Amino acid sequence: MHKVRKGQVDPSCYDQQQDSGMLPIVSADNAYGGRGAKLTAIVVDGDRAWFDEAALHGRTALEQAVRWVKSPDEVPNGRTVNPVWVYIRPARGGGFQYYGLVAVSMLIDEATGVGWKSLAEHVNQLSKCMNGHVDLHLLDERGRAALLAALRQYPEVLENSPEAVKEALGLPASAPAAER
Repeated sequence: MHKVRKGQVDPSCYDQQQDSGMLPIVSADNAYGGRGAKLTAIVVDGDRAWFDEAALHGRTALEQAVRWVKSPDEVPNGRTVNPVWVYIRPARGGGFQYYGLVAVSMLIDEATGVGWKSLAEHVNQLSKCMNGHVDLHLLDERGRAALLAALRQYPEVLENSPEAVKEALGLPASAPAAER
């Protein structure tokens, strides 16, 4: 492992680029062929969103150069960044589905290198995500649109997802099987 200075991006902390069209979170290296569930994150920053598994460990490029403080009042010029916990699991009939989606927030002031987040809240919301909860109330319209664009990179996974996920993203409800 190489030493990384404060403020320097550590490439070992983020996902490697995958083949185009391949879901970046499922490994086929185990005896089960990678068919297990997986927890990952999408970082939503304004109108941009990207898959970043390093967010699960508080090691995104945005977070690495930040000194964390105890109160949001100590970050008066911070901007809100929303990691969204994403729980992906096998879908009935094959493929995968986005099973849980929960947004959390943190304030980051890159100019001063200061930030605030409630680690307890992040952990509690992560647990809710793994139980299949869908809660995106912290995202504004731009954030939801960015999240949807990131999730749409894998349209078959989005299509297999529960109605609660689609509804929270503002997608139309799927037609019942009898109408298809």
